[in-house]
Amino acid sequence: MVSSRTVGMLVGLVLGIVWVAFGFGAALLCAGLAFLGWLIAGIATGTVSLPDIISELRGRRSAS
Repeated sequence: MVSSRTVGMLVGLVLGIVWVAFGFGAALLCAGLAFLGWLIAGIATGTVSLPDIISELRGRRSAS
């Protein structure tokens, strides 16, 4: 069975490929959109903690 994170990554990748097909020089956009799809699916399923990500980006330590 395919996990929801894999589906999210594939959806982001497909969107990126479509964007590249109609644009120029957007190969990194494919990777970015695939990662974004993976991240959103991870947040939606609870395997990625959004407050932990925010505190890491701000340079703070998590309370746990």
